[in-house]
Amino acid sequence: MAELLKHVGKYGDKPCVVVFRQLPDDKDNALIVVSDTLEGQLHDDVMSVIDSPEGQESNSVSDVLFRRRATDGNNLLEVLHTTKKLIKVPVSMVKLTPMPNQEVELADVNAELGKIEAGSNPPLNTENMTVGDVADGPVPVVTDIEEGSEPSDVANNLLAQASLLEEDAKALLSDAESKKSEAYRLAPELSPKRGPGRPPKVSTDT
Repeated sequence: MAELLKHVGKYGDKPCVVVFRQLPDDKDNALIVVSDTLEGQLHDDVMSVIDSPEGQESNSVSDVLFRRRATDGNNLLEVLHTTKKLIKVPVSMVKLTPMPNQEVELADVNAELGKIEAGSNPPLNTENMTVGDVADGPVPVVTDIEEGSEPSDVANNLLAQASLLEEDAKALLSDAESKKSEAYRLAPELSPKRGPGRPPKVSTDT
């Protein structure tokens, strides 16, 4: 089975790297790099970051690119910016391709990660539900089922989405634990206090 790969996708028919899944003040747009526009060593430098454990563990590969340097010694994210490789595109036009022949809408991933980051992902009763029923409520992950689609293809698409969300959830939880550990190190008085424990056993011997 092919290995899951985050941060890669398609913009139309063009392969791309999703550097910013959405912009902070413009959640309808993302910043991507069209892979075919990367020449020579720059292409290898960027893909090396994408393939790295650090890149795959991160929810936003832009953070990792900012910490890395290109082969020529320059900041890798800055290089992509100054060479105009970063382009702003609608989120709705981008699909992630975590596995060969499988596509996941970037908008769906952003919506689900937004729920996780907000700590709110309420259960949804989908029994006898139609699309119109959820227009004003929580939106589930939706898979477009084209006429003639094989059930196995739809199932694989859902599994790919689930894998992406599980990996991102693990990364978020790990980041939260790291931040809490650092906070308790800086201010030990904020650490959760342990209970008094079990009372000592009283001997009944005389």
